[in-house]
Parts: sequence; structure tokens; C-alpha cells
Amino acid sequence: MTRLLAIATLLAACTLATAQAQAPARVSVEGAVHTADTFTVPPGGRLSAAALAAAPTPEAYPTGAMLLRRQALQPQVRLKAGLAHDLAELQRDTDDPALRAIAADLAAWLVTAPVTGRVRTELEPRRLEFMPEADFPAADGDRIVYPLRPATIRIVGAVVTPCELPHAPMRDARDYLARCPTRAADRDWLYIVQPDGEVHRLGIASWNRSPPQALAPGAVLYVPLPERALRKLDGDFNAEFAAFLATQPPSPPAGGPTP
Repeated sequence: MTRLLAIATLLAACTLATAQAQAPARVSVEGAVHTADTFTVPPGGRLSAAALAAAPTPEAYPTGAMLLRRQALQPQVRLKAGLAHDLAELQRDTDDPALRAIAADLAAWLVTAPVTGRVRTELEPRRLEFMPEADFPAADGDRIVYPLRPATIRIVGAVVTPCELPHAPMRDARDYLARCPTRAADRDWLYIVQPDGEVHRLGIASWNRSPPQALAPGAVLYVPLPERALRKLDGDFNAEFAAFLATQPPSPPAGGPTP
């Protein structure tokens, strides 16, 4: 499903170029911007036109900004449904009560998680002007959301309770785990979901230890379920769950609303 999601997302970002070249696109920009509005981008126009018109404030966090695109919704609906199916199978088939409890917790969270249609791209307005490969053609109905800069990172997955911890610059991702007890977790791998939607798999065992990896504010650490327990499932559950996490809004600042 992860490969299919990546292909579908790429198509969603790129396939309507001909139609977009012939008609204007309405793009809404919201969040930490000077002018939250729906902008009409001329035929053939790019996302940077709407982003520059909205003018993110100095408090905005472009690293966690989200492009939400209608064409990306359906692949993410299928991804979410597949994950829900896998978690139901795992709860039914496992003999491990801790693993069954984790699967139930993840399933309960998944029910509440929105399908956003997020497409990963650069959304810092000035950088877009100099990165034409990231400055996608605007599509009608696009939404761009600029959040405020978060001050924490989250740890989810095979943990006793999801944790929200203060972000520390340059701290290795693995160091955060000591403050968030795990259960029924894979001992070899950890997934990093950076606030721009980039996903990394980090080796944490002695045999596969990856170089230190710092987190950006608002990142999510996904503690995966043990691979041995997932062999009966189709696909790569842990990678797919991390991919779905990458579509979610970043954590808001303390006391702030979720975008």
C-alpha cells in the first residue's frame, strides 16, 4: 500500500497539468498567515502565487505546512481502510495480550484520524520561487495550511501511553525513547515522521544501528510493532502506518489549536 500511495500521490500532484493550464484554480490558504483567503490562481499558475499572496507570518512554521489536495484523498482512504483491516486481523489472531491491546489502541486512534489529502512538497513561499520542481501547478480546491511552530515531539505506536515531549535541538531520535515506556515493540527499528511528511526508518539495534538522526519540532516517532507478529498480514504494516502518520497535521504549540 505504501508504494501505491506514493504513486497515487505523485499522480495527484502532477496529472492534471493540462486542465490546470486551461482554467483558473481556487486555492485557500489558512493558519498563520497575514491574509487567510481563497485566491484565484490564473491558468497555469503555481502554488507560490497563493502562498505569497497569503503571506505567512513570522510565527508560521513552513516546515510543517500542509498542501491538502482533493486528488490525494481516495488513495489515503484506501490506506486507512487497509490499516484498519490489518489491525482487526491482528487483534483476532494474536495470542499476545500486550500486542492485542496495542492493536486495539491503534485501531481506536485510526477511527478518529482524518483523511487529509496531504501531498508532500515545499511550502516556504520564497523557496518555492527558486524550486520550480516543488512549486506544483495549482489545482482547483487546493488548501494550504501554515501551522504555528510546535515545541514538542510525539511518540506513538507500541508504547504504554503516547508521549509528548519537549523538543531538544540536535537530540538523537533514539534518546527520546528512554522517556516513553514501550510494550510489544519491535526492538530493531524506529520510524521517524518529520513535520514536512518525510519518513525515515531508523535502525536502533546493535546490528543495524543508524547514524544519529535529529528531529524537527513537531516530528512524530512511531514505535513499530514486531515484524514477527505481522508475517500473516499483507504488505508492510509498519511502513504503511508511518506513511499514514505523515498525512496528519503536526502537533500544535502548547495551548494552541490543531490546524
